[in-house]
Amino acid sequence: RICKPPVSVKVSVAQTGVTDGVDAVVPPGTSVEVFAEAMFHDWIPPEVASGCSLTLEFCCALKDSGSSGYFDEGGVAYVWCGQLRRTVRPDEDRPFRHRARVCLLQCGSFVVSACAKISGEEAAAGSEETWWAPHAKTIVVEAEER
Repeated sequence: RICKPPVSVKVSVAQTGVTDGVDAVVPPGTSVEVFAEAMFHDWIPPEVASGCSLTLEFCCALKDSGSSGYFDEGGVAYVWCGQLRRTVRPDEDRPFRHRARVCLLQCGSFVVSACAKISGEEAAAGSEETWWAPHAKTIVVEAEER
C-alpha cells in the first residue's frame, strides 16, 4: 500500500546549480547555506494540523565514505553552523521555513537533505512520523588548483 505524505518537504542550497546532478562545487572549508521548507498538504484538516508539532531537521553525509557520522578516515568531514532542528506549531496556510549552514572540510561528494517530523498532542510519548525531502542536494568539494 502506498501512503501519501501529509507534508511536502523541499531542500535547497544557496549556491547555484552546476551540471550532471551536482548542485554546487566549492573548495574545502566553504560554508554552504541550506534551506528547508515544509507545509501540510491541503487535504489535511486544519483541526488535525493545528494539533501537531512540526520539526524540520537537516542532515549531511559524505557519499561513499562508509561512515554515517561527522567523522571520516581523515577526521571531521563537515560541521553544522546554526540550529540543526527547529520545532513549531504550523500555520495551516503558511510554509514553515528553516535554514542553517554546513561547513564542508574535506574533499568529496556530500549530500544534504532535510526531513519533517510530525508529532501530535494526543500521540503516545515519543511517537512521531518522519518524512524526508524527495530529493537531496549534492555538493562537491574540490581543492582549488594552484
